[in-house]
Amino acid sequence: MENRYSTIRKYTAMQQYLDFKKNLPGWKIQAHHNGFTAKSSIQPSPLSEYYEVRITYKQDCSPKIVVLNNKLKPRTPGGKIKHTYNDGSLCLYYPRAKEWTAKDLISQTIVPWISVWLYFYEIWHATDLWLGGGIEH
Repeated sequence: MENRYSTIRKYTAMQQYLDFKKNLPGWKIQAHHNGFTAKSSIQPSPLSEYYEVRITYKQDCSPKIVVLNNKLKPRTPGGKIKHTYNDGSLCLYYPRAKEWTAKDLISQTIVPWISVWLYFYEIWHATDLWLGGGIEH
């Protein structure tokens, strides 16, 4: 969705929803008051597994991304999965650096970042090296 004021104006939750629905028709998406929830399967590479993911977005909040069905596993029993929050949601960017804001379309930023995060997760799981950069938690 082209927005000539995007450098000065945030997208509303409804604009995010409509753009997402238009540009990612394979996703199951449901509008909620002041936001939406979207689900789909993502395969980060041809050799990768499929991951069922859910994006929950509320106006003026960061999108929350969760991999469903306990697909993500720590490398060691009781270990932590790199670049996830305490609730298990994915850490795709550093919020304080404003790498994502409501001026960005979720369909063009968050969705590709999920695939990249999953790709680096698979490499980390096999090698214990996180190649995706970012800030340690």
